[in-house]
Amino acid sequence: MRMLTVSVAGRVYNYDYCVGKVGLTGPSFYTPQDFALGAGGNLYVVNKGNEGFGGMGVNKCTLDHQVLWEDRGFSYCGGQYHWPSSVDVDRTETVYVSDEYEANILIYDSDGAFLGRWGTKGSGDGELNGPSGIAFDREDNLYVVDSLNHRVQKFTKEGKLLAKWGSQGSGHGQFDMPWGISIDKRGDVYVADWRNGRVQKLTPDGEHLTTFGSRGRDDGKLWGPSGVAIDDEGDVYVTDWGNDRLNIYAPDGTFITAFTGDADELSPWAQDTVDSSPDYVKARKRVDLTPERWFKRPTAVNVDEEGRIMVLDSVRGRIQIYVKERNFVDAQFNL
Repeated sequence: MRMLTVSVAGRVYNYDYCVGKVGLTGPSFYTPQDFALGAGGNLYVVNKGNEGFGGMGVNKCTLDHQVLWEDRGFSYCGGQYHWPSSVDVDRTETVYVSDEYEANILIYDSDGAFLGRWGTKGSGDGELNGPSGIAFDREDNLYVVDSLNHRVQKFTKEGKLLAKWGSQGSGHGQFDMPWGISIDKRGDVYVADWRNGRVQKLTPDGEHLTTFGSRGRDDGKLWGPSGVAIDDEGDVYVTDWGNDRLNIYAPDGTFITAFTGDADELSPWAQDTVDSSPDYVKARKRVDLTPERWFKRPTAVNVDEEGRIMVLDSVRGRIQIYVKERNFVDAQFNL
């Protein structure tokens, strides 16, 4: 049964459930950074992992907790040193992954077979330095947040440069270590401008349209925005990495509300781990588990066609799922 989370500004949100747990391999995520939505409730998750312990790479699972495949650990992508950052899928559900360390784009088919890569490290046209967020438009062109070059570049799927815009700074259309990116149904581009503490909405040509949030700790402000998504009504969802919350804005930039996490029950993956250790079960009864429900360093958000809002919680290795109710009507009571 869904728990009513909040009713505000004519919108009603319910917390539903979560997917995931922390782990180096198998049914788990390890420092997950981003995820993409595929067909039929499939999720493609990139895990940054840990340089000394592994866990980096990609896994595919479903919203009902099934693990379909993974390419993770020290053997990830041939055993070279990698630092995966973002993921998206094209119209054929071919999977594209940005790699910050290698400064390139990795390509998989939907069954996990590695197909190839493109990209060169540098600051010239078409070169990349610390690529982070990636997103496909409706023409299957790939927008890449070129984070350490403080710009966005647009490529064909094969890696041919089509356009670029942005420079380091705090003015309209400028960026300071941008992170996540999303594209709405009109083709406008939303960039999480991490160090500037804002999200910018721009045309496909990089012209500034609207700004969401400003740097700070107060309600509606952002302290390191990491991911951004837009629903079919134009509301904008921003994972606020530094403030451990999800901010929601109206299409005109007005702040609506924020979530801090509601995972009051473990996912099946996590519950199996707890149940396997009687001592762990006893220990959990002795402590306050309230903080466990909260976000800790959320990094990405997606909204699907059913109005499900999925928030990737990097430290806790899970995705918390909310639902934006459509045509909600309060029950009337005669008291």
